Amino acid sequence: MRPKDGTTRRQLLKYGGAGIIGAGLLGRSWPAAWAGTSTSVTPPADPGPLHDILDPCFDKSPVVRPFSAPLPIAPAIGSNQGGAVVPVISLAEQRGEHEFIPGIRTPIWGYNLPTAGAGIFPGPTIFARRRRPTQVTFTNLLPPNEEPNAIILDKAPDPVDHPFLSSSTVVHLHGINTEMQSDGYPEDRREHGQSKVHDYPNNQYQRPATLWYHDHSVHITSVHVYRGLAGFYIITDEVEDASGLPGTLRADPGRGYGFFDIPIVLKDVMIAPEPIDGRPRGVLVYNNCSHSGAYGDVMTVNGTQQPFFQVANRKYRFRSLNGSDSRQYMVAIRRIENLKTGPDEPFFVIGTDQGLLTTPAVETTFFHTTPSERWEFVVDFSRYPIGQRLVMVNLLVDPDDTKLFPLMAFDVNRAEPDPSVIPPGPLRPPEDPADVAPPVQNRFFLFNRQGGYFSINSQQWDPARVDAQPVIDTNEHWRLETESGGWGHPVHIHLGRFRIIRIQGRAPRPGELEGFKDTVWVGPNQIIDVVHQFWNFPGRFVFHCHNGSHEDHDMMSQFEVLPG
Repeated sequence: MRPKDGTTRRQLLKYGGAGIIGAGLLGRSWPAAWAGTSTSVTPPADPGPLHDILDPCFDKSPVVRPFSAPLPIAPAIGSNQGGAVVPVISLAEQRGEHEFIPGIRTPIWGYNLPTAGAGIFPGPTIFARRRRPTQVTFTNLLPPNEEPNAIILDKAPDPVDHPFLSSSTVVHLHGINTEMQSDGYPEDRREHGQSKVHDYPNNQYQRPATLWYHDHSVHITSVHVYRGLAGFYIITDEVEDASGLPGTLRADPGRGYGFFDIPIVLKDVMIAPEPIDGRPRGVLVYNNCSHSGAYGDVMTVNGTQQPFFQVANRKYRFRSLNGSDSRQYMVAIRRIENLKTGPDEPFFVIGTDQGLLTTPAVETTFFHTTPSERWEFVVDFSRYPIGQRLVMVNLLVDPDDTKLFPLMAFDVNRAEPDPSVIPPGPLRPPEDPADVAPPVQNRFFLFNRQGGYFSINSQQWDPARVDAQPVIDTNEHWRLETESGGWGHPVHIHLGRFRIIRIQGRAPRPGELEGFKDTVWVGPNQIIDVVHQFWNFPGRFVFHCHNGSHEDHDMMSQFEVLPG
């Protein structure tokens, strides 16, 4: 099919031959460009294009000394090795209590087994197997009326201007290829006592990857995810089992998840230091700086303030998720004695949102992540003596800010043999016909402000309006743009995956052009061109900014996949 012009405002890329010619792929056919070679990347001299706002919206939270508590690991349902998964699962959204700050109990909302009686954060990690379906039933057991005594809302959502159902939930499995009824359509809400069955096919099209599930109830998503409604969903297969990466069946039988394959969710929060407005000390404070974003002043990893993790002198695989409402991170690792000045230590990016890179691993000293993005990386701790402490830091924050600059510590405390490897060639080449199909349609979407609302093409969320109608089993070229100098947006497109083919306004980030994505940072005055895949399922699906505050304030639209 010949490419057709859709909603465009200026000339888009030219298509031709076997692929697309654009920055990052110049002069190379599209599939060939993915073979690539590993490269060494250093942080940009000017990190400005990689963030918008950084200062906390509330800066009075109590904290303890960094690295006072160990890194917790969420309980697993199933295993990352050998296909030992659970095909039918029941989870509930429930109230719970959690210590973001060691010694301070905080009411949360979280997922857990219905019989557990209390939600946890992060929720249980679900392991799934490619080509083997998983069925998850979610039941809403949350307190009524948003449980107002368990959170301090600086400004409550306006139920007239942005109507929402109190304590309602919708579960979106972020990154999944599934039918509309199971995707988590924001208007398909459940109230207390109601359940919904989600069918996740984990089909041949789906690449093994680190996904995550979270609440998506329209106009209240930001508050609900901030309160703790999020967890990992990890898909594996026999190819990954045999890869030899840290924690896989070949390298570390019986010692995968939680041993050498480690999930980490970065999340900043705000905690009441004393009773406020009748709420007790320790409750969450939700302040999103007048819809800019809920930028917190307490840095947590896996729900614990600046934890430590004891490691052997060998390679580890980390699966990172930016679970923050709005904050961006430029993640680097430094020796404790060089904490403020560096240098930054080397490691390897091996995967993005949609699985392992299609190229060899990318050696780097940093990666940049925005809300909902996942990056997988391997750190080789054999480079360090036993007794060495290393600190993961956020280079976008002042090194003197002890609350937000250090993220967590790694303590090398023992010697162990290391049978793991980072395969030298492409880690996971494209495998599906969708990955090499040329785009058949061009579309343009401007992420802007209109009438005081966050908007897409100057329009706000309307469930009755459809802004694109791709045909099933086709790819489309979408241009995503942010014009303003003050706002950036992590843009997420549901249903499939995409490749980034051109970036204007900033340099490519490590791994960004080398892997499949489902979320991309479109920063101030930036243009990102992607080729998105609309495969396997018809129906309506949304795309939106994944800064939760922007999404709830109407920066969301939808497309309808039409039958062929």
